[in-house]
Amino acid sequence: MTRNGTGRIEGTREQILNILRRSEGASVDDLANELGLAGATVRRHLDVLLRDNYVSVTQVRGGTGRPRHIFSLTEQGGELFPHHYVRITHRLLEEIVALTPDETTGRNGGELAELVVGKMCERLLQEYGPRVSGDTIEARVTSALTLLEDEGLDFEVDVTDGELRLLGRGLCARIGHGSPGADGVDHDRELLERLLGVRVTALPAGEVPHEFLCAFRVHEPASSFVDAVPTAEYHS
Repeated sequence: MTRNGTGRIEGTREQILNILRRSEGASVDDLANELGLAGATVRRHLDVLLRDNYVSVTQVRGGTGRPRHIFSLTEQGGELFPHHYVRITHRLLEEIVALTPDETTGRNGGELAELVVGKMCERLLQEYGPRVSGDTIEARVTSALTLLEDEGLDFEVDVTDGELRLLGRGLCARIGHGSPGADGVDHDRELLERLLGVRVTALPAGEVPHEFLCAFRVHEPASSFVDAVPTAEYHS
């Protein structure tokens, strides 16, 4: 592993940080199995990440035997990943400022959030819709997710048994979480559906991996993804 000229961590340690980023914690064995490396090799990398305060470790006792050591991403480690929330926050503020008295009168906080996010998504569609390119669903998904990532709308591709799913930490879903009347997940779904030009449905909450806020099924043959994208593994 090295740090390049931009300060980004690369190589095996970057892979370890990515695994910890999408999980609530992992043991040396968990990491070794996912990376296909020896436990001793993983420990050496973790020693460096601990030294640099990019990961932390806690002991978890369960039943008999020695306690397990679980490694997690620290706040400093999280700062190594790009954040694009300034742009999306600016968009939201623009929509809030543009609201008219007729639009705000009689609406509660959740309903206002629903209105603002809906307006913002419509602008994203107007801006990005014409820029999504590709003759296949694979190409269109890659194009759309790259554009959305620049806005802070973070989705990962998962192909399981030929079914294409998009797993999200989308800002729309974040805004809707816990706000009555603000269905951010539905805004994310409609945004993806209209950008991709195919039917997209939201998965039930019980089928959403714990490290994501929302998940969607793309109703299109995903055969082209099977060889191109490794099946994601998630820790429950």
